[in-house]
Amino acid sequence: MPPITVNRRRFLGCSAAASLALSQGNLAEAAGIDAEARPVRLGVIGVGNRGTALLRALLELPGTPIVAVCDPEPKHRQRGQGIIEKARGQRPDAYDDPRRVLDRTDIDAVIVAIPCDAHEAVYRDAIMASKHLYAEKPLALTLAGCDRLIAAADKAPNLAVHVGFQRRSNPRFQDGVELIGRGELGALIEARATWTSSNGPMNGHGGWLGRRDRSGDWMVEHAVHVWDILQWFTRESPVRASGWGRRGLFAKTDPLRDVTDHYGVELEWADGFHASFVQSWVAPADDGFTGSSLRVMGEEGGFDFVSGALTFRDRARSRQTIQPGPQADSRMALEAFLASVRSDSTIAPPLSLADARAATEIGLLVRKAVDLQRVVGLDEIEGWNQRA
Repeated sequence: MPPITVNRRRFLGCSAAASLALSQGNLAEAAGIDAEARPVRLGVIGVGNRGTALLRALLELPGTPIVAVCDPEPKHRQRGQGIIEKARGQRPDAYDDPRRVLDRTDIDAVIVAIPCDAHEAVYRDAIMASKHLYAEKPLALTLAGCDRLIAAADKAPNLAVHVGFQRRSNPRFQDGVELIGRGELGALIEARATWTSSNGPMNGHGGWLGRRDRSGDWMVEHAVHVWDILQWFTRESPVRASGWGRRGLFAKTDPLRDVTDHYGVELEWADGFHASFVQSWVAPADDGFTGSSLRVMGEEGGFDFVSGALTFRDRARSRQTIQPGPQADSRMALEAFLASVRSDSTIAPPLSLADARAATEIGLLVRKAVDLQRVVGLDEIEGWNQRA
């Protein structure tokens, strides 16, 4: 296979994406938007683990009165109300039905963090109710669902619709994509990534994370972050995948669990670039087995997205560390969303709905490759899943 070159299309695509993402952090300031003068009245739909994390991030931001929370679980609603009351001194209304939030005329925008099988319906209802929408990933569990949501958003161009791939707002990931785009690593060769945990089985409230029909399996619900980063800096989707995997490793504790507990995949792009990924929930509780990684290597060097380390094959070139340390990327993603809501002009989101659809598509490609344990082409996913 000949070496991979960073062609002009790939370079321009990466540079444009990185430049757009780099602009997100200070959008409100650049546009002269006063958050206190232009508050965004919010409803938070889903206050489980992820929804609560987003709620806490919102409470750190000015001009964000949270007037309603929604969750079918009473203890989640009460927890959300208590967190807001403690922080702001006012107790929001609480509902068990998202439509009660969406029907309120005094709510400008909603933050939605709910099980994946409910994404399409609630996101569609939010758009139809003319609410600005911060939607957790994945956009939908099927390509047809993604397409329906994209069509709905196209009919409401005045609404900000952002999808929660928060690494798009992370300065380290933004800078990493930019340096790849400008050719710092030379001709690209491969990416290697892992996401391994000793915290299995990770079923989620009511078991939804352990049910494929509700979560889409880990390739669609969780690892979709990885697929998004890969297609972010390549500006293309892979053309094929091969994989392997194991289910039933937690059958003794949850006989109905049908998601993949341990799997690996090899992805290939049209120009020969490869990426390998392993995800597992059965790792021993040891730092040598657990954690996440994402490294990209080219002929001239490599970049580690997790640590920010940029290292070159030429040892005369100094090693660099790009944007080290933890980054509050969820907060940054919410800031970008709120800036877009407040702006009188259109501000592009950190990623488009087409990008979010592409991440779902790659997740479906990986899932089918793991299920069948054979090489699966991306064209098979378009034909197979578009009917869902």
